[in-house]
Amino acid sequence: MKLFLSTLALGASMTVAGFATAEDQSRNHHSVMIIEPWSRVTAPSAQVGGGYLTIINQSDHDDVLLSVSAQHAARAEVHSMTLQDDVMVMRPIDGGLPIPAGERVMLAPGGLHLMFMQLNKPHVVGEPFEATLNFAYAGEKVVSFDVLSMKESMARATMNDGEGHGDHHGSDHQ
Repeated sequence: MKLFLSTLALGASMTVAGFATAEDQSRNHHSVMIIEPWSRVTAPSAQVGGGYLTIINQSDHDDVLLSVSAQHAARAEVHSMTLQDDVMVMRPIDGGLPIPAGERVMLAPGGLHLMFMQLNKPHVVGEPFEATLNFAYAGEKVVSFDVLSMKESMARATMNDGEGHGDHHGSDHQ
C-alpha cells in the first residue's frame, strides 16, 4: 500500500509540474506585446518601406526578435541607423534584436526600424498591411501596420521624441 501511495503521489506531482510548465509556456508565449505599429506611405514605384512599433517584453526573461516577414515584400529586416563621421548609416542587425525582460524597445524613424524591401505593393494610406515578427521565446506575432500620410507620420515621429526616438539602442528602460 505504501508503494502504491508513493507512486500515486509521484504521479500527481509530475502531473502538476506538467500543468505548471504548460501554463508558463502559455504565459511566456503572450509575454511580448506590440503597440502602435505604423508605416509611412510610399511612392507607387518604391522598392522599400519602413515599419515602426514598440515591443514590450512583459516576461521575466529576455527575448530576441529573430526575423520579420511580410507578403508584400520579398525581404524584411530589422535595421539600425547610427551617426558615423557626420553621416547616417543604416545596417541590418545581425543575430536578432534583443528585447530585455521587463523593458520596451522602440523602433522609430532615425533609430531602430523594420525595412520592407523589394515591395510588390506600395504602402498606401488607409490600407494596412500585415507582417510576422518571429521571437525566440514568444514565437510568431502577426502585426497589422497602419499606413500614415507623410504629414501624419511626421507628427507621429515628433510625438515619440524623448521616448527612445533616435536612440540607436532603441531601449527606453522604463
